[in-house]
Amino acid sequence: MTKIVPLIRRMTFEESQLRGLHSRGLILEHQSQSYFLNAGTRDTIHVFTRSIGLYVLTINIQLGYMGLDAYMPQEPDPINTIFFHSEQDIAEVLGSKWKYMSLRTITTRLMDYLF
Repeated sequence: MTKIVPLIRRMTFEESQLRGLHSRGLILEHQSQSYFLNAGTRDTIHVFTRSIGLYVLTINIQLGYMGLDAYMPQEPDPINTIFFHSEQDIAEVLGSKWKYMSLRTITTRLMDYLF
């Protein structure tokens, strides 16, 4: 698994209207492909590739949530998602010392729950 730093930008007003959104979301651009993110502007976003897939780890320590989305080429929306609403939920899956794990380890462990 390789960590990458692709371009992440806010949707234009027109893009958000086309998707029926009331607020402008985020778009990840990688290898001439656009992916719609399930992340907010105050989230910390980490992106990894493995084989042909993209894995987007979203963390918001302040609000206590975390999510992992899996994307495949030519699919702008995630093909699978796991989301934890609280630090307690995260600790149930990753253990109480999850904050000391590397981002790669967190992502790899959460990938087991996607498929």
